[in-house]
Amino acid sequence: MGIVTTSIGIEMLLRWGHFLAGVTWIGLLYYFNFVQMEYFKEAEAGAKSDAIQKLVPRALWWFRWGAVLTLLTGLGIFGIRGGGMSMDIYVGALIAIFMFTNVWLIIWPNQKILIASTEEVAKGGEAFPEAAGAAATAGLASRTNTLFSIPMLFFMGASAHYPHSFSALAFIAAVLVILVLEYNGAYPMIKHLGALQKLPAGGKMKFYASVNGVIHCGLGLTVVLFLILDYL
Repeated sequence: MGIVTTSIGIEMLLRWGHFLAGVTWIGLLYYFNFVQMEYFKEAEAGAKSDAIQKLVPRALWWFRWGAVLTLLTGLGIFGIRGGGMSMDIYVGALIAIFMFTNVWLIIWPNQKILIASTEEVAKGGEAFPEAAGAAATAGLASRTNTLFSIPMLFFMGASAHYPHSFSALAFIAAVLVILVLEYNGAYPMIKHLGALQKLPAGGKMKFYASVNGVIHCGLGLTVVLFLILDYL
């Protein structure tokens, strides 16, 4: 009984940490996409430069380490539970892992370029030639994460309140949909690495370039994935 109680207690602490870290990570994701990105479209050059040098690095620190803690606590919960959970949690977790990868392999490296370029200009130097491309690449990955966050949060909640039993066909179909969208969001970075010579083009942000667009696309993606899990 003591071991079971300890296991339950550890799981509860992990869930608490998972929740706190997730709120930090996703909250800052929404801040970047719904507030900061829109502000930068209208801000004067001096105000934007100051924000990129002083505000953005602080927000990105909490953003990326919130993502790390969310992932680690989530993996800890999986480790304690040992599998056997509803399909919803696996779909939600897969989306979250792609989001984590986007943070550390696309958004943060490209934001570092943009921050360094802004600092160089503030000192009287020239902007880095790659800064504009880095900003666009980071922006697309960030929009993709915002798109993903809406179904991710739904399926995390559905795992406890509207669970689906595992279906290989439904899971594979959901994974394929997610992979297509992740490919589009990561396309500029993969292309930069020289790995897209024979693959179809991607990197489009047409439908979720605006705040309303990404919210609507996220809701639509949630419905599509829900129907896949519900009917396949």
